[in-house]
Amino acid sequence: MRIVQLAALGCLVVCAPALAQSTLAITHVSVIDGSDSTPRVDQTVVIRGTRIVSVGATRAIHTPAGIRVVNGQGKFLIPGLWDMHVHTAVIGGRDLLGLYVANGVTGVRDMAGAWDTLSTWRRDITAGRLVGPRIIASGPYLEGGDIPVAHILTRTPDEGRAGVDSLVKLGVDFVKVHGQLTPATYFAIARRARERGIPFAGHVSRAVGSAAASDSGQKSIEHMLAIPAPCTPAESIALQPRYPVQGALGRCSSQDLSLLYARFVRNGTWVTPTFAAQMEVVQWPKHDVPGDSLAHYLPDTVRKFVAQMFPMPDSIPPGADSVGLAMFTKRLVQAATMRHAGVRFLTGTDAPLRNSPPGFGLHEELLLLVRGGFTPFEALRAATIEPADYLGMLDSAGTIARRKLADLVLLDANPLDDIRNTRRIVAVIANGRYFDAAERKRLIARPTSSAAKSP
Repeated sequence: MRIVQLAALGCLVVCAPALAQSTLAITHVSVIDGSDSTPRVDQTVVIRGTRIVSVGATRAIHTPAGIRVVNGQGKFLIPGLWDMHVHTAVIGGRDLLGLYVANGVTGVRDMAGAWDTLSTWRRDITAGRLVGPRIIASGPYLEGGDIPVAHILTRTPDEGRAGVDSLVKLGVDFVKVHGQLTPATYFAIARRARERGIPFAGHVSRAVGSAAASDSGQKSIEHMLAIPAPCTPAESIALQPRYPVQGALGRCSSQDLSLLYARFVRNGTWVTPTFAAQMEVVQWPKHDVPGDSLAHYLPDTVRKFVAQMFPMPDSIPPGADSVGLAMFTKRLVQAATMRHAGVRFLTGTDAPLRNSPPGFGLHEELLLLVRGGFTPFEALRAATIEPADYLGMLDSAGTIARRKLADLVLLDANPLDDIRNTRRIVAVIANGRYFDAAERKRLIARPTSSAAKSP
């Protein structure tokens, strides 16, 4: 299978211009990346343009005279974070891109959107006309029924094959499949994607099943919906969805799931659980979610758009959340069990939902992974080195090393002690550009200020 992501990133990775060949040094900092669970203390990282040019013990690194120096003593430097399941091309989405960078999310995988829009944004980000993360994108996804998101209707195997061909012609980074595809159409898409050498990822219908999807080469399974949750026979009855939307948390199985996990490992199938996005369903009939405290960062247009996309019922009897809460707890623990069995995970949030505003939601996802049993180091890997490996970008991203892209986050506290410390951001370096507290504040304020100025 060819690795298309690096090429399809356009100049974002391979030929990104050094918008300003300035040099920056972060001195006396503790470096944490996915290569080692022990911080490398008293390091100096030197950045020139968009790349890291040297990393090492401060005493051994020459800091050129006249450059900008940031004293990192008592601080911690991690690679830029990735949100591997987002939807950026929404109403007002252009102004939301800065929220990712302000929160240390320097790369995203967009899972459905208008290709012309996404391509334009990528060019603007590369040229420095727009502040935003690196964007890997599928464009419109392949779906077997109507849904209010950009998609190509593929009801038959012939339509599925034609859909893959059209997406390859557009130049997308990967093909996304969705949950209403018939098995015949799904397998036709999988076969054509393999023939065309383009990765495919996304949802899996119950009719196809996660085992068959893995065997067919689906590179990542989103949301864990098609992966059974481990339950006793009694729990399988007690935890059946009381309302259709609770089906989004998946179904129980009393079968031994270790063979399924081993299949994922053998086939190289990754999983993006998007736990932060599930909170709204989990907490019914309680309608508030942790992300509501961040609602003021988003314009009303975005909040209304999301509410229309995912309407909530007005009346649910007390206790209806018991199924959701029990299933969610199982899912958190299950993810850690799968991780320890060797299944590889990616952080994703399905932003911009209520509990996963752009950028902010990624930190909630990290917290939920740790609550389920991931170590902070494992959670950080799922947001840094694992996405880089998945995307074929380990030569350019994922760790803090010479010649890597200058996508970094400077923290005020050690995230290995408490994963919530990823929120304690001092500064973000995105493609070599340094965003201090004042600039991050402006990025966070922009979406609502832009909306206020619009007619």
